[in-house]
Order: sequence, then structure tokens, then C-alpha cells
Amino acid sequence: MKQQKSVGAATLAASHPSPLDVLRLEQFLDLQRSLLAVAGDAEGLPARFVQAAAAFLGVERAAVGIVDDGRYRLLATHGLDAAYRARFDGLAVHDEMIGPVLAGNRPLVLPAAADGSGARTLLLPFGTTTSDAGGGLAGALHVILPPGGLPDDDVNLARTLAVLAGVALANARQAGRLARIARLKGDALSAMAHDLRAPLNALVGYTSLLGEGAFGVLTEEQRGVAATLERQAIELVDLLGATLDVARLETGQLPLRIETFGLADVFAALAAGTFAQASHDGLVIWRTAPGLPPLRSDRVKVKEIVQNLVDNALKHRGGRGVEVDVGLAPDATRVRITVRDRGQGIAAEVLPRLFEPFSPGDGRSTGFGLYIVRCFAEALGGRVAARSQPGEGTAVTVELPLAVPAR
Repeated sequence: MKQQKSVGAATLAASHPSPLDVLRLEQFLDLQRSLLAVAGDAEGLPARFVQAAAAFLGVERAAVGIVDDGRYRLLATHGLDAAYRARFDGLAVHDEMIGPVLAGNRPLVLPAAADGSGARTLLLPFGTTTSDAGGGLAGALHVILPPGGLPDDDVNLARTLAVLAGVALANARQAGRLARIARLKGDALSAMAHDLRAPLNALVGYTSLLGEGAFGVLTEEQRGVAATLERQAIELVDLLGATLDVARLETGQLPLRIETFGLADVFAALAAGTFAQASHDGLVIWRTAPGLPPLRSDRVKVKEIVQNLVDNALKHRGGRGVEVDVGLAPDATRVRITVRDRGQGIAAEVLPRLFEPFSPGDGRSTGFGLYIVRCFAEALGGRVAARSQPGEGTAVTVELPLAVPAR
């Protein structure tokens, strides 16, 4: 085998390098942004990278490979034939041709194939086979050198591109793992929902029949208990649907079930069901502006928004009541729902994190409630905001369009 050569000006430089101009710098930054923003195309990333790297460096051929399970695998090539892939793909990680490059994390120039065909390859490693550099991913960028070589500036840029390749590929691999985990979690929740829906639906059906007197005449008090049981069973069905929606949020597949309904009806259902005792005791005051137009939206998600806001406010009411107000926003194209508590309030530095899952601060944790509020409001084309003054309480406002925008 021919002697491998270390990278240096004497080996690569064809002419005195020109200064890096502004246009090329902008091109490099655009390339960096496009490669680091993994958006559902992790499998296509290697091919996009070698094509973009070759164009940026002004060479006709390039490739990228990684170490996988003790072997070197070429992920993608650009302008190269099957013979080049066969030369590298599947090599043992300690093979004499690539082993020193990957272990030492230093670029080397490999000679052309033994039959004299092809051209020299500048091999630029990222990560190493002996450390966790490069996000735990080891591999190399292949740049097929033109006859005149590359200027030193281009060699330095190629080394930077190799580092970028390591980061981008590691990010893509991690994104793929997280997507698989999210899918598995969604599948598990779907299976759970399937198992729970049957007994819940049976509970709803039997309590309805019980209330209608199908199993005998009930007293007024018994009918009231049966009606409460039916409402709570329906609440459980809706809660199960909301739990599934949380899983779908992470996969970007949140379904919307659009219908026309009045917010006053949603409030009445919550006041008579989930918050029946709190409403009866005067802990929750419901106020709806007169003449409020109906919504063309997802009733269950709107109900979950209000329910989570009120539930969170009751937890932090500071011994005083909770007020729920709904009216039209000034532009008359949105409804504005505001839920106020009179508790200890929230510090200014905590407010920006209020709608994150399990957001901590000032001795209170919001769990998933306000996270669901934010996600559902945004899915329905709305927005959410909070105002708080320590010692005076917190007001959370959700604005929703009268009709959900078309997707």
C-alpha cells in the first residue's frame, strides 16, 4: 500500500489562497443552518450533506462515513462510483487504511486505488474511535482532491465541514431516537385507551339507563346521584382523550374534531360536573358576557383548556375564590377567557416558564395542566398569556378564534 500523507501546504496547496469573502461566509452559515436544523429528514441528511459540501468546496466528488458496530460504513457519496464505495464500505475500524485516521482524529491524504485509477482522497475525521468526541459519533468526510489540490483555506474549511458533519449526524441520530420513543409512548397510550374505553363506555351506558329508570323507579335523590355518576364517567372519557392528545402533541399529529357550540354550555357542564362542589360553595364564579357568538372549534379541547385553568387556579387560590370570565376580544373575531385566582402570585422570573410541563417556581408546580392549555390553544389558532403580582394573585388569559383557521 502506498504511504499515507499528512495534510500540509506542500501536499495540497495549488496556489496562494484568496481571502474568505463575505459571500462565501454567508454560504457557509446557510449550509450550517440547513444541516443542523433536522426536520424529519434524518435519513436524507448524509446525501444532502455530501452534495452541499462538494458544491461549497468546489470539488466534483465527496462522501461521508461513520463507524457503526466496529465497521466503517459509507452513508452517502456524491459523484463517486460503486468501486469507490466498495473500497471503504465495511472496512474494520482498525483497518490500516482508515484506522490511524479515525483513532488519531487528524486528516490524511490517501493515495488513489492500487490500480492507479481514481484520485487522492482527503480524509477528514470527526470524533474518534477512542473517545466521546463528536457527540459519541466517529466518522469522516471524504473529499476527492482535484488534480491541482486544494488551497490551505479550503482545507481548513473542509476540516470545519467535517466537524459540522459529526454534529449534524449525531443530532439526526438523536432526533431519530426521540421520534421512535415518542411513537412507542403514543402506541402504549393508544393501547391503554383501547382497554379503558370499553369499561368507561359501559359505565356511561349503565348509569344513563339507571337514571332513566330502566332498572326500576328511582327517587329524586337517586336520580341526582345517577346523573352525577354519568357526568363523571363522561368526564373520564374526555380526560382519556386529552391524555392521548398529549402524546400526539409530540408527534405533530394532534387531531381536531370541529363542531359548533356555545361557551356558556361548556361552562354549565363544568359547573355541574367537575367543579360542582366548588361552584356550589361559591369558590368558582362563572361569568359569560351576553350575546356571545358560538364557537366553531373543538369542544373537548376548549373544555380541557377551561378545566385545566380552573383546576390550576383552585390549587393556588390562597383561601379565596376563583373568577372565570369570558367575552369578545376587542377585534370581535376572538373570544377571551380569563381565569383569576387571588393567591400568592408568581414571581416575574417564573412567568416565562409557566406554560412548560412541570414548571417549578415559588413553591408551586403546574404539572401538565398549563402545558396542555398552551398546546391546545395554539392548535386551535389561539394564544395564552399570564399576568401576576406577588401577593395579589394570577390571571391567565386564553384567546381563541371564533372559527378554527383552516390547516
